Amino acid sequence: MSHSNYREDIIEAIEARLMMEHPEVEKKRIFGHLGFAVNKRVFCFAYEDGLCLKLSRQDYEELLKMDSTEKFAPMGEKPMGTWAVLTYAEPQEYLENWDWIEKALSYIVTDEAAPPKKNKKH
Repeated sequence: MSHSNYREDIIEAIEARLMMEHPEVEKKRIFGHLGFAVNKRVFCFAYEDGLCLKLSRQDYEELLKMDSTEKFAPMGEKPMGTWAVLTYAEPQEYLENWDWIEKALSYIVTDEAAPPKKNKKH
């Protein structure tokens, strides 16, 4: 067993499908965890026993209604934006609930998720 603070089996379960369906996605580390990004913007990453997803406010509120989710609040601090942790016992369950991963991927490329950086004029 590795000494990481996330489940690598979750990353392995979703990686093949993500890479096949979305070749623009790349693996990326965030907060010491392994996750996935598009345009250098991370939209999901393995966190402890679950998968942390960046969602729109509406999707975030919807996901939090499920028993298997909680707000992403690392080290017991205040919750970070609209990041939610979805936790399933089996990695296969993430594939069965793939729409949440798609929602995070679709959201992260919007200006609302990450506003464009303003170019500094010299």
